[in-house]
Amino acid sequence: MDISEGAVLRGFAVFFALIILSLHPATTLSCSMAGCAGDGAELRQRFRVRVLHANKPLPGVTVRIARTGEGGGEKFFLGTTDSNGLVRITNLPPGSYWIFTDLLGISAGMQCFHVAEHRTSKALKSLKYDWGDMAPATRSVQGTLVDSQPGQTGTPIERLIRRVNVPIPNARLTLHDARGHLAIATLTDDNGNFSYPGIPKGTYVLHIDSGFAPGGREYDSSDTLFVLAAKGRLESLHLVRREASAGGCGGTSLELQ
Repeated sequence: MDISEGAVLRGFAVFFALIILSLHPATTLSCSMAGCAGDGAELRQRFRVRVLHANKPLPGVTVRIARTGEGGGEKFFLGTTDSNGLVRITNLPPGSYWIFTDLLGISAGMQCFHVAEHRTSKALKSLKYDWGDMAPATRSVQGTLVDSQPGQTGTPIERLIRRVNVPIPNARLTLHDARGHLAIATLTDDNGNFSYPGIPKGTYVLHIDSGFAPGGREYDSSDTLFVLAAKGRLESLHLVRREASAGGCGGTSLELQ
């Protein structure tokens, strides 16, 4: 049976489209929480949480405990770590829980656990999390914000493959440091460029307010964690607007590439 050249090209187009879709980042755990195998580790009714950054205590981290996953269930505890990076949870009733820890929109860690009706010798009395230690490193705090839009010619699949990056102007960005000593706002220029000159080395979160890309394409607010270092792998920050992947939370965000 003869196969036309057009059919072959369409087959390749589908193949490459599937590759592109598979490269989109997976849904974050905070969007859709999977079940907790075995109810997680056993903790005592009274326990403490400690959060570190660069092996130093990190104050101001939000610690939340709920019966169910992110965005639902009864809230049993909400607090922040003190100057020693500690928060203490007391009198937690027996049951199954999730714990979430985050700072400036960036998670330090989360896990399921349970408090037994009758405590066993395996019950833990503390949890420890590290915040920001896996952040990508860049040599400068400058970059671009763009919207990855479908191409203008060809079939729908070909337009998906031949995407073009369109600059996002007038987007509002705020740079925060891990210790809460810095909050500097700026706007992208007409070419989607932004820059924070004279920033000292350290770990930062770049918050991007929600807004609209050219053509009225909306995107959600985003928080990007990175380290400014002399030997950073990245030369600058390139942020791309993406739609949520299948099974995700919906909405769109700006992602570091």
